Amino acid sequence: MIEKEAKKELYSYLHSKKLEERKLEQIEETKTKLTKTTTILSDMPKGSPDNDKMSKNIARLLDLIKEHIEIMEEEEENLVRITKKIKQVEQPYRNILELRFVEGMKIEEVSVELDKTYRYTKTLIKKAIKKYSEI
Repeated sequence: MIEKEAKKELYSYLHSKKLEERKLEQIEETKTKLTKTTTILSDMPKGSPDNDKMSKNIARLLDLIKEHIEIMEEEEENLVRITKKIKQVEQPYRNILELRFVEGMKIEEVSVELDKTYRYTKTLIKKAIKKYSEI
C-alpha cells in the first residue's frame, strides 16, 4: 500500500465518526420537532395538518436512525481494520497513530501528549503513516 492510500484509510475512520456526529444532531433536531407542541385554540374545525407534519417527522426520524446504524456499522468495520494494522506498527509510531487517527486528536493535542514540538510531531506522524503503509 502506498502512503497516500494508507492516509486515506486512516482518515476514513475519522470522517465516519464526524458523519455519525452529524447524524446524531439531525436525529436530535427531528426528535425536538416531534416533541414540540403548539396549540392554537379556535372555534373553527380544521383538518389535521399537524398530524401530517408529525407523520413526516416520524418518517424522517426513522430514516435518520437507519442511516445512523449504517454509518456506525461502517465505522466499526473501519476501526477493526485500522486497529489490526496499527497493532503491527512498532512503538512509538503505534501510539501516534492511535492518538491521531483512532482517538481523533489534533496535531497540537498529539504534540502535547507526546511532549514534543508541533513540527517534530508532524514529522513523527508522517513516519508513522509510512510505517503503517508498509504493512
